Amino acid sequence: MRIVVVGYGKMLAALISGAKAQRHEIVGAFRIDRVKYSGFTLFFKDIFAQSADYSFIKSHKIYDIKGASVNSKEFINEIKSLNPDIILVGSWSEKFGAEILTLPKFGVVNCHPSLLPKHRGANPYFWAIYSGDEKTGVTFHLMDENIDTGKILMQAAFKIEPEITGGDLRDKAANIARLMVSELLDDLENNRIIPLRQEEKDATYDKYPYQGIDFIDFKESAKQVYDRVRALKPWGDCFCSIDGMVCKIKQVKILEKMPCPSCAIQEKTPACPDYAAQEKTIKEGAVLQKVSDNTFLIQCKSGAVEIKIF
Repeated sequence: MRIVVVGYGKMLAALISGAKAQRHEIVGAFRIDRVKYSGFTLFFKDIFAQSADYSFIKSHKIYDIKGASVNSKEFINEIKSLNPDIILVGSWSEKFGAEILTLPKFGVVNCHPSLLPKHRGANPYFWAIYSGDEKTGVTFHLMDENIDTGKILMQAAFKIEPEITGGDLRDKAANIARLMVSELLDDLENNRIIPLRQEEKDATYDKYPYQGIDFIDFKESAKQVYDRVRALKPWGDCFCSIDGMVCKIKQVKILEKMPCPSCAIQEKTPACPDYAAQEKTIKEGAVLQKVSDNTFLIQCKSGAVEIKIF
């Protein structure tokens, strides 16, 4: 099968590696650098500071497709010339226009790292953890002119481990996508897939993590605080206010045993029978204990966390 891959980062590499493992022909790849930079800037960047995507494409001797967008005339002409059977897409934010969607024999297929129709949109790695989901997955679906709404071709689910970060989830999804893509291509080629419509009643749509989501005010549960901090890694750090000072959070841990502010007993009830009643009156964000210069025990809306700051 003749394949074009459009993508970015680890998902681009995963789709190419998975397809090549079954000896399919990658006739071209389109990288995000083409969209981000002008032709003049990209010329020098590719010489003096080439991206990981460009290095990967070159190392596999794959044709570097030209164009300023997937909807540009130059890109469309490139696709017509390359005549792929399928276009695989991974980690791409542009909508694809009607003309490009109809060109390949098997269509344009997106690899979305969530269990669609849940978590359509940007950075589902973050949103799956932040939302407290116990599992997520990888979905291959036909693309239409909307975002992540096309018919599902293949889907695989996996558990979100309690300690996993957003970056860890991205890596795991890419590895699973690499394993799935060869089976997907084989099933499409042999007409073994029936595309399934997504259930709109179950759909959620997420935007890129919004401004201010990295500030913790502790007006949520200890688990929600913990999930927010790990979900943002490695894209950013969270901040909080401790005794009026804004601090960058290095690490957070949910406390199973919480100190009572009125006595020395470091246990929850029944060791300290007054704690449950007192917890309701303790203000969110209150410092329960200063363990060291960079470690604090902080009260949340429910429960408490140990915060380590930079």
